[in-house]
Amino acid sequence: MKQGTLRICASTDDYSDDLRTFDVVVVKDKLESHVSFLEHIDTWREFGRELVRFPESSSAKVVLQMGDISSYDSYLKLQAYCFDAYGHAAIHVSVDNRKPDPNRCKLEFSIPAEIASINRLGHLLGNWRVENDPEILWQAITS
Repeated sequence: MKQGTLRICASTDDYSDDLRTFDVVVVKDKLESHVSFLEHIDTWREFGRELVRFPESSSAKVVLQMGDISSYDSYLKLQAYCFDAYGHAAIHVSVDNRKPDPNRCKLEFSIPAEIASINRLGHLLGNWRVENDPEILWQAITS
C-alpha cells in the first residue's frame, strides 16, 4: 500500500562546489508540502547512505535537517525512525516555509514505510547523480 511520496528536484545549474537549488515536495493523503533550498548535493547523499544502513537498532533514528527554524529560510526535517518493537518504521516530516503571515505554512506528520522502502530511498539519494537525473520520486510502501 502506498502511504506517501517524496519528490526532490535539483536545479541543473551548478552554483559552486555542487551547490544547487532543491525543490522538495512531500505528500501524505491530502496533505502536501513544498519548500526550496540552496544546498550541497552531498548533504542528500550522506542522508541516503545513512538510510541504507537504517535501522542499526530499534531505537535508531536518521535525521536530515535543512534550513534554520529560527531564521527566514525554509526549514525541512526528515527523520526515519522505528515506532514499535516489531521494527515498523516511518519518516517524520517537519516543514516550515518561513514566509510571513498570511502565507506561512507549517506541517508536521509521519509517513509509515517498510524498512526496505526507506532503504530504497537511501539507495536513490546515496547514488544520486543530479546531472543525469535531476529528480527523485520515492513512494513509501507498507504491506
